[in-house]
Amino acid sequence: MWSVAIYYIVLLITVAVAIRRGGPFERWAAYTALIASVLTSAVSPFPTWTDIEFNIFVIDVFVLLSFWYIALKTQSFWPYWITGWQLIAIFAHIQKYMFAEILARPYSLLSVYISYPILLLIIYAAGSSNRKADAAA
Repeated sequence: MWSVAIYYIVLLITVAVAIRRGGPFERWAAYTALIASVLTSAVSPFPTWTDIEFNIFVIDVFVLLSFWYIALKTQSFWPYWITGWQLIAIFAHIQKYMFAEILARPYSLLSVYISYPILLLIIYAAGSSNRKADAAA
């Protein structure tokens, strides 16, 4: 339970930094993470991770598409990194689907903790954002 609280604290810090310092793409990425996290908590509050978590997989696909769109619209490097990290999360779901013998713990750890580098990169991008340059893109 405390790990969920820590995650949401980091998420809310990410959103706050993106709103305060980021440009439109940093805010979009932060809002994507916020919406995806709330939806994940709502549709799968207690995932078992013994089989593919289909609801989480679908949400993760939409997050991937959102991050990919950001990457296509900006000249910055950071959207490619968050898209790549999100793609790793997608591959974790696909591997669990293909190989049922993958244990629940590694599957859950990869699916959950992949979010931290994404959030930290959004914080970095928002902190070093040039709003005028991103708004012109």
